[in-house]
Amino acid sequence: MRMIAERPRLVAVLGPTNTGKTYLAIDRMLAHGSGMIGFPLRLLARENYDRVVRLKGRSRVALVTGEEKILPANPDYFVCTVESMPVDR
Repeated sequence: MRMIAERPRLVAVLGPTNTGKTYLAIDRMLAHGSGMIGFPLRLLARENYDRVVRLKGRSRVALVTGEEKILPANPDYFVCTVESMPVDR
């Protein structure tokens, strides 16, 4: 796995399947007080939403996909499919 940083706020994590890219991305997001991550598939978003909820609590995490929305009052973390990512956050 390889990380390439173009700017301090933009990091590309490149690597083959099953090398921990998603694990790293979620771990880095959760190290901050808030964040958003986009997945290409609804199932991946749902699996990782469940993981983030276990770590941070249901009231802090939103799930936004084309088929499902779980929006607590003031979520700190958004787990989404890429086409459903809120642009106003």
